[in-house]
Amino acid sequence: MPELPEVETVINILKPLVINKTISDYTLFYERLIQSSKDEFINIKNKTIKDITRYGKFIFFHLSNEYCLITHLRMEGKFRYIEEYKPIKFTTLMFKFSDSTYLSFDDTRKFGLMYLTKEDNVKNVKMIASLGIEANKVKLEQYDIIINKIITKNKPIKELLLDQTIMCGIGNIYADEILFASKINPLTKGKELSKENIVDIIKNSKIILDRAILEGGSTIHSFHPSEGVDGRFQVLLKAYGREDEPCINCSTRMHKIFLNGRGTTFCPNCQINHNLKKAIGITGPIGSGKSTVLHHFSTLNYDTYSCDDLVHKMYEEEDVKKKISGLLHMNFDYFNIESRNKARKIMVNDPIKKKEVENYIYKKLEEILLDLIAKSDKIAIEVPLLFKAHYEYMFKKIICLEVSKDKQISNLNNRNETHIEEKLKLNHDYNYIDNKDIVKIINDGSIASLYKKIGEIL
Repeated sequence: MPELPEVETVINILKPLVINKTISDYTLFYERLIQSSKDEFINIKNKTIKDITRYGKFIFFHLSNEYCLITHLRMEGKFRYIEEYKPIKFTTLMFKFSDSTYLSFDDTRKFGLMYLTKEDNVKNVKMIASLGIEANKVKLEQYDIIINKIITKNKPIKELLLDQTIMCGIGNIYADEILFASKINPLTKGKELSKENIVDIIKNSKIILDRAILEGGSTIHSFHPSEGVDGRFQVLLKAYGREDEPCINCSTRMHKIFLNGRGTTFCPNCQINHNLKKAIGITGPIGSGKSTVLHHFSTLNYDTYSCDDLVHKMYEEEDVKKKISGLLHMNFDYFNIESRNKARKIMVNDPIKKKEVENYIYKKLEEILLDLIAKSDKIAIEVPLLFKAHYEYMFKKIICLEVSKDKQISNLNNRNETHIEEKLKLNHDYNYIDNKDIVKIINDGSIASLYKKIGEIL
């Protein structure tokens, strides 16, 4: 659906084409387009277009004799200015001007609307009277009006941004962009936001919408403001339409969910869902004692899961075998030692293929972990490459184990591991990040001292 910047662009295109032109006649192809009285709509004949303005996503054609035509493009409505009578399959109405030029309203989905009324009655028309303040024109003294409308609501902020009675002009595209810029998760309810959060939203609304207007809006899917005209803002989008791409801030995979049927894209790491952060993560390089720590949590009545075990289970699925076989150009079967060793060597020698396999596994594993966390209020998960996979947003506390090289090799030998050097090479890019939710433990001492440190953390 065209939003405030796209509607502004449509107006800027139309003005030089139709201002001061007189509507001599019209042909209506779709009766439901007209929302006002059909008997009243006939008064549009012989009216001259004096000006075109906008409020939110509504377009106002200001006509002579104090009439106003209210228009909404809805999903895919478009105006087409032509010099001959040439309706197309999706034309719902055609205006004829006195100079024998035409303005066609084409609407693939037929959701657009028109409403003719007197200028002095515009603000009384229900769909106009209910509109809130324009999202890019909120004045400082109006902030409290917006704050009070949001901060008491039990609905997700994404839904509230699409509510035109609160702020008007924002649609699905710019709601995603505004929340990304404000670092607010779209599922956060209005009542969970601080006044400072809402002020950030108001400020970013203006910044993003005004920039989009300068760029001529966004050309998305089937919407173009005019035939042969495309907006440029879509190349600047940081959230909308970037599902599965790396976040431009932190490289975490961008997520897409559906909220009341509307696609919603966000970064789970930059836009943290604080209701999700309830698990304890255990991470560290190979041979650092992760499994020992996980077992300890099981004795403390935590639900415990090992990502290695979860991934091994995934390897049993035929679609996973097929996908990895395609990525590595070999017949992959994790449970066949020869096949597993061949796959390991390919990934050791080809970092690109290694990354492709990892990204595929990370995405599938992420979905499993989110489901497990949602079902448990007391859960600990061993995640070897937690930071590399950008899973840190899931955990309220992350225990990072560190170990000396000698202790690491000793632990691996005690586990009767084979191909130790290859495994260490695959694990060489292990890294930590610094964060208040992260606790580092040097695990070079006894198991008793390790458990003591965990107890202090808990």
